[in-house]
Amino acid sequence: MRRIALFMMAAVLTACAMPETSVRTGSPRPAIFVKGAPEGATLFVDGLAMGAASQFNGTPQTLRVEEGVHLVEVRSGNAVLHSEKLFVSNGESRGVTVSGGAR
Repeated sequence: MRRIALFMMAAVLTACAMPETSVRTGSPRPAIFVKGAPEGATLFVDGLAMGAASQFNGTPQTLRVEEGVHLVEVRSGNAVLHSEKLFVSNGESRGVTVSGGAR
């Protein structure tokens, strides 16, 4: 009788275990870098200020973003120096080059 009770208790406890699921992508997050940004220019991605554009020059620092399409802008004050839509995926690094002058 004890064995049956122990077996039943073990079966009930085992049945209560919830499945565990995890999802991982095989590639690192993509990155964006900026070349030719003047001093004082700010990098904006999807309308959010990321900081001084010159700090994301690719050597050594890039800006990690989620996969997908992003609106990348380099602004100096209210002037937009460069605006570009980029699609990034699979851990790639994509650069934008600021040619200078307001656009």
